[in-house]
Amino acid sequence: MAALLAAASVLSACSGGAGSTARAVAPKAGATFEFGVIGDYPYGADQFAKFDRLVDMVNQEKPALLLHVGDVGGKPCTDADLTTSLATLHRFTMPVVYTPGDNEWTDCSTAGADPLQRLARVRQLFFPSDQSLGGRTLTLARQSTEYPENTRFAFGGVTFVGLHWVGSGNGTGRTPEGDAEAAARSAAGLAWARAGFEAAKADGSKGIVVFFQADPNFDLYRLGLHNAHTELLRTFEREAIAYRRPVLLVHGDTHIFRVDQPLIGSSDTPLPNVTRLENFGSPNVHWSRVTVDPSGPQLFTFSPAIVEGNALENTPR
Repeated sequence: MAALLAAASVLSACSGGAGSTARAVAPKAGATFEFGVIGDYPYGADQFAKFDRLVDMVNQEKPALLLHVGDVGGKPCTDADLTTSLATLHRFTMPVVYTPGDNEWTDCSTAGADPLQRLARVRQLFFPSDQSLGGRTLTLARQSTEYPENTRFAFGGVTFVGLHWVGSGNGTGRTPEGDAEAAARSAAGLAWARAGFEAAKADGSKGIVVFFQADPNFDLYRLGLHNAHTELLRTFEREAIAYRRPVLLVHGDTHIFRVDQPLIGSSDTPLPNVTRLENFGSPNVHWSRVTVDPSGPQLFTFSPAIVEGNALENTPR
């Protein structure tokens, strides 16, 4: 906990990447590189020491970049909580590209806070410029001033697309104002996903990585049952079929490390070029390692990165 709190004291020097002058250098075309995935922790003071160990391990292993798939804490529904969480992400020495989770704002009504007000603060604090978070930064394309959290960047011959798409029904089903916000944000996110695939094709990318927080319920999609994530998966299906090259969908939300091919196309078989990676989450404070090898038989390979000293617990589905 001490390390987490100490990180907050340096936030003014690096807020949102705006004050950082160190820029990351992307791998040369065709070179193999690694990136990491984190998210859905720490949930409570008992996990702060675990998170400190995770930061140390990631910094020692030096992946080229880090994707954060949301939920920076259990219920970070105050400015102080968000500021402390933001400061901890700057402790990573590599670029950190973050997409919001539901704990940061949609679920804040249970803590007595206004979700839309919390969303506005998340945007102000975490997305103040075109730079990523982290000790070294990347320049990111942002969708708009209205949706700065929707990001895209090219790195090592791969296109990366960050979408603000969260669990808990993507913010629907609570209030009329919340439903209106979710409808507008979802439309923007679907458009940004389509634009990401177009950019990958135009750039000649070897593959595309799309990362977001929500578990989009692949099982329901296979059964033809509609929910708040159906249009997202329909978009992925259409775009992946047209793209043909490797597609990696990265998310958190249900806290289970898994790698599979869950997107079923019209032929009732898994789309062979689409892989899903879900990262660990609380109570398991570990991370996921992805190796990108443009010259290998598989563009993406995966391994769980278990943090020494952090227990590996069974997580019920």
